[in-house]
Amino acid sequence: LIAIMAFVPFFLNLKKKKLGSRELVIMASVSAIAVVSRVAFFQIPQVKPMCAILIISAVVFGKEIGFALGALSMLLSNLFFGQGAFTPFQMLGMAMAVYVSAFICENKRIRKSNILISITGGLVCFIVYGIIVDFGSVVLMTKDFSIGSIISIYSSGVVYNLIHGITTFLILLIGYKPISEKLERVKIKYELFGEGEI
Repeated sequence: LIAIMAFVPFFLNLKKKKLGSRELVIMASVSAIAVVSRVAFFQIPQVKPMCAILIISAVVFGKEIGFALGALSMLLSNLFFGQGAFTPFQMLGMAMAVYVSAFICENKRIRKSNILISITGGLVCFIVYGIIVDFGSVVLMTKDFSIGSIISIYSSGVVYNLIHGITTFLILLIGYKPISEKLERVKIKYELFGEGEI
């Protein structure tokens, strides 16, 4: 319930934006690509390009859009991986990782540097997504909530979170510039998310 309630202020803020059919189509398309990118690597634990793809879209379209795409993409991809009590934590973890990355990348110095964006995305994915999802594991897997059990769960997730963060870093390093340029072009051409054609 706490994980689900955390979505409320973000989606209320998103509701204020005037999203037409064009915006909804591009959001659905980005979400579909993100879902496919996660499903395609299902045999390799935590090697998932999803977070990087969503971070790129959030930097281009806005952090609120990125938050919504993060939550939606994780929910839809779990139709393939399986839904459970962990799903809201995964949704919140991905949404917050994307949101925080896009927020940090609003800094002009960072946004101009491909390497800084890649480092930011990788670190945020490792820290934010890892903390939230591992917190879900603590809630779902422990009864006593002792310091020892909490440390045990968090430490057991470090390697997986590190792999996820490194994957995100590498995908951003390789794909940020070409993908963001295409998304920017689409955004301007079709006047998406309040952007006029120039």
